[in-house]
Amino acid sequence: MKTDELLNEFYSNVSKEDLELYKELAKAAMKLGYNPKKTSKTSFSLNFSNNKTKKTILRFIVDINKHRTLIFWKLKFYANKNYSQYFDKCLKDTIEKFDFKYVGCYGCGGKFGNCKEEKLGYNIEYDDGRKYFRCGFELIDINIISKDLVEEAIKMMEIQHKAFEKELE
Repeated sequence: MKTDELLNEFYSNVSKEDLELYKELAKAAMKLGYNPKKTSKTSFSLNFSNNKTKKTILRFIVDINKHRTLIFWKLKFYANKNYSQYFDKCLKDTIEKFDFKYVGCYGCGGKFGNCKEEKLGYNIEYDDGRKYFRCGFELIDINIISKDLVEEAIKMMEIQHKAFEKELE
């Protein structure tokens, strides 16, 4: 399927209120060289991946079940050291969703995250002092969309992309 057809298929599921925001995210990812590819047969999912870096930076998901259709997105942003409380909450929600099962280094030897000198991923700290690491191979669930979040996400994608390029060196 061509890029426009894939995007239009996704956009056909998005509310009118959110459509322009998803288009902004897609446009920003594609400007950085991340093109959408359909990846799931059980739900409709588009991964925005880059042929040069071999990384996925963004994913759009349409999850259709018996009761409702859920539209959400995922983002990879571990190279960012500063981000809003909302994205921090998304990190925590993602690891809590799996009851802290997927924290720590995956020990993949660089297969996914290309870790060399340092572990590439998310360092999460809770108010009570608990600290966790989430592998940078994983994308983080983002369950709402707004103008402010999209603007922040675009800046974070630019930083993340530069980090991916640096990892190639």
